[in-house]
Amino acid sequence: MGSSKTHELRNRILFTVFMLAVYMMGKSVLLYGVDTSDRVVVNGQYMVTMMFSGDRYHNTLMALGIMPYINASLLVQIITAFRSADARAKISKQRSDRWMLITTIVIAAFMAVIQSADLSLLPGAGPEALVRGVVILEMFAGAMITYYLCMKNEDLGVGASMPIILVNILTSMAGSISANHFFRYPRLMVVCAVVVAATAFMENSIIKIPLQRVSIHNIHADQNYMAYKRNPVGIMPVMFATVAFVIPRYFVRMLTLIFPENVRLAGIRKDMVMTKPEGVAIYLVIVVALSVAFSFIMLNPMESARQLQRNGDSIVGVYAGEKTKKYLVSLVWRLSVVSGLLQAAGMALSLIMVLKDQVSLPLAMMPSSAMILVSIICSTAQEIASYRRYDAYKFFF
Repeated sequence: MGSSKTHELRNRILFTVFMLAVYMMGKSVLLYGVDTSDRVVVNGQYMVTMMFSGDRYHNTLMALGIMPYINASLLVQIITAFRSADARAKISKQRSDRWMLITTIVIAAFMAVIQSADLSLLPGAGPEALVRGVVILEMFAGAMITYYLCMKNEDLGVGASMPIILVNILTSMAGSISANHFFRYPRLMVVCAVVVAATAFMENSIIKIPLQRVSIHNIHADQNYMAYKRNPVGIMPVMFATVAFVIPRYFVRMLTLIFPENVRLAGIRKDMVMTKPEGVAIYLVIVVALSVAFSFIMLNPMESARQLQRNGDSIVGVYAGEKTKKYLVSLVWRLSVVSGLLQAAGMALSLIMVLKDQVSLPLAMMPSSAMILVSIICSTAQEIASYRRYDAYKFFF
């Protein structure tokens, strides 16, 4: 009799390892004609690039990294969330994937044009316009390869795009720790330790809302509940707050390319940094705002209340309909605000050190990197556990 195991987990892990190997090979391919000796300005854009591409010098095939993919994924999710439940039910995976592809193409092309403008070219590489065009195509190709790897890993691997982000963050953190003497800053180490512990707790802690289901009348009826994480949308606010902080900089950079003589635009671009009080305040507000916005978009408490009423179910002690909607809206609001404030507080402690010239910006971003790292590890571990259970029970299906 042959083995009853499907080896689902093993096959998925092997595919993810293969996917990461291909991605790392792409990171070793230098862009044609780019001056690799050019010094990098450490700013918000640099930190985002490091976090999502792991390419500190922006001069490899994977210079854009995973940013086009995750931004496209976010936009598609937001657009889908604002449609009615019936409309969402009619959206096939092929249609959703097509939206993802088109959005990724647009974002990747835009980012390739803007980011290539900041690269210095070698004098003997050829005509500047031609070489820069080749660089743009290479960066665009790298972004589309990353998109393809993420889509295939979603179907055949573990963690969809998360393993690539994990590798990039580990690369970024390793570089920052060694280059900036992280262990010489005990207060920053304490902040990172607290952030790691708090994120792990929030990621693995849930609030159970007991339900009364009209179709269940047995001894297990009291075990039915809705589950909300204390950190409703995980680390998404921190990830996309960093991206959202940089997106305006891309647009300003585009305007400076169109109007190169405009001194006002050049000044605005120079001031859009996280090393000034205004920039820090804007960044922290974005973290809290995105925590609330993503929670309502992804959890959609109003739709959950309608579904409960439509099914004839209700929350224990709460009347169906308007009262349930108010209860769920209030709960999601409280969870998202508390989660956002805690994440912003963890970031504020380190960014204040930047304002006081106590640490550098790469070190100040360590707490946010730690948050993302712990969140990815927790979610990946949960996914691996589900595939392990699948392997164990497949024999009975």
